[in-house]
Amino acid sequence: MMNLTVFEGKVIPANQIIESMEMLPFMGDKRLVIVKNSELFTSGRKNDTELMCDFIPNIPPTSCIIFVEDTVDKRNKLFKLMHSKKFTVECGPLKENDLLIWIKREFNRKNKSIDNKTGIYLIRIVGTSMENLANEIQKLIDYVEERRDITPKDIDDICIKSLDAHIFDLVKAMGYKKVDKALEIYSNLILIKEPPIRILSMLTRQIRLILQVKYLYDKGFGSKDISEILKQPYFVINDCLKQSQLFTMEKLQEAIEDCLQTDIDIKTGKMDGELAVEMLLLKNSKLK
Repeated sequence: MMNLTVFEGKVIPANQIIESMEMLPFMGDKRLVIVKNSELFTSGRKNDTELMCDFIPNIPPTSCIIFVEDTVDKRNKLFKLMHSKKFTVECGPLKENDLLIWIKREFNRKNKSIDNKTGIYLIRIVGTSMENLANEIQKLIDYVEERRDITPKDIDDICIKSLDAHIFDLVKAMGYKKVDKALEIYSNLILIKEPPIRILSMLTRQIRLILQVKYLYDKGFGSKDISEILKQPYFVINDCLKQSQLFTMEKLQEAIEDCLQTDIDIKTGKMDGELAVEMLLLKNSKLK
């Protein structure tokens, strides 16, 4: 730990990072410097980026540096320098099939089994976060005890639904004009301290996605093509296709406009957030 330094955020000047790199290791062979979300790989810190570009070729042999960045501009000078030396690795989320393989492997390690259909259902309920999935997988393993096969009922019984899954159910209730169900789901989300503005944002995103899927499907694109175009998992597209049958294009567009107006009403203080989203649900649960 004496030879580890971690910097985070664009507030850290480049010369401070360089000074840390130039320090000799204490009772060890190497120093490790980790820099997180510095924005040195964007256009926002031109002078500091230039300093790092000059320093990178002259890193002392006793030091190593790792940049961990959420946002990178591949036209950035520092990125190009690092990439030319094959020092860059893009760590994107696993695709649906790869995630399913990982889930099945995690269960197999504990002598449990889950089929493809149930694995996809687990992803839909829990979400694609591997950290969340790992937690829920362990819960399922403990829950079934000696039984080997994992079932959808096990997932329903023990797993915590992601916000995405709740929003999916909420839109489904709206589509079937089940006002009471829509309000029940919304009330439960408020009960677990989900902010109304976040619920609204996710609701808007889901309706927009359904609209996009319906538009592309009507244009003759298949599920796999739509998945590639929208960069969404295949099971998400299939779910959206099913939900799109509950709405006309005009009603989906109207719902998007209502969502945007609700957002404006909340942010300008015209309406209370919790009440505004509830009114939105009441109105749009009558869409057909």
